[in-house]
Amino acid sequence: MKIGILTFHCAHNYGAVLQCYATQEFLRSKGHDVEVINYRPEYLLRPYRIFRKRVKYHGVVLSYIKNLIKELIVFPARCRRWRGFQSFINNRLCLSKPIYDVSSIPSDYDVYLVGSDQVWNPIITEGLDGVYFCDFSFEKGGKKYLSYAASMEITSLDSETRLFFNGKLNSFDAIGVREEYMKSLLSSFTNRPIRQVLDPTLMVPTGIWDKFVSQPIVQDKYVLVYQVQYDEKTLRIAHHIAKQISAKVVTILADVKYETRWGRKEDTPEDFVNMFRNAACVVTTSFHGTAFSLIFNKPFYTVRLNFGWDTRSTSLLNQIGLQDRLLDVTSIPEFTEIDYSKVNPKLERLRQESQDFLINALAD
Repeated sequence: MKIGILTFHCAHNYGAVLQCYATQEFLRSKGHDVEVINYRPEYLLRPYRIFRKRVKYHGVVLSYIKNLIKELIVFPARCRRWRGFQSFINNRLCLSKPIYDVSSIPSDYDVYLVGSDQVWNPIITEGLDGVYFCDFSFEKGGKKYLSYAASMEITSLDSETRLFFNGKLNSFDAIGVREEYMKSLLSSFTNRPIRQVLDPTLMVPTGIWDKFVSQPIVQDKYVLVYQVQYDEKTLRIAHHIAKQISAKVVTILADVKYETRWGRKEDTPEDFVNMFRNAACVVTTSFHGTAFSLIFNKPFYTVRLNFGWDTRSTSLLNQIGLQDRLLDVTSIPEFTEIDYSKVNPKLERLRQESQDFLINALAD
């Protein structure tokens, strides 16, 4: 079948592009003709532009000059990072032609697969985007519409969002979401069953990442820190762990900003995978930081910032009985290993159930 994937593939975010790649490669391994529908809305492109128009003149010359200098300092690194992500997107993903609005979505796919990632998060999409609910401009008959591991990271819906959801989910032939709480949150909007499934990075066989991890980038023993939202207390936890295991701390930055410029800010998505594969331990506030720690059987700690961004990691770790790896940001943990002989069978069961959901949804 010809399958079109709709997700956040063009965001220069490690988790976004890697989950898209995983979905694509799994479907291709099953013999399908797969394309990533190259939908490029402004709200996804704007945060990752090289020129972000953040330096504005408000009548204070000294402040303007300082801000301009800061942007000039990080500009070369931002360029290199942008090129690294674009190389992955253009060379690793099977893209359609660029699409900027719903009227240009092609009508020649047999299946439209929405997800994974936070495609149903109205904060990211600046109001829910009908494209990620298959609300297309062409006649929808004779095709299949699926969601796989769609996420939203909001735990309550305002009246406007509830009105949007009402009836939209019935457009899908099968609905898979990434977090447990979403099943109960969304069940009143559809008469279809809603299944919880794994993020694509965890759903695919671990061997899919082997091509990215041949030689370690950092030769020394290191504790890897990955944060999407930078937090100094998380870094202190990492240094505390590093002292216990005689390692250094290495930080991957989720973005290039002057305020958080100290760290690895130019890693490609391939480098990101490599850094997790070769870490001695991981300290992260990120869902995909947690996911890749599990993929490579690393000892890790997921730090809760309690800003409402922790639901994805909490849901995943609850599924596999690793709630004890969730830390409050004020914790002072003692390093312990993880017995993956108990964790991996649980992950494998969830992996098989998730694969079966997708395979059966395509076949039904």
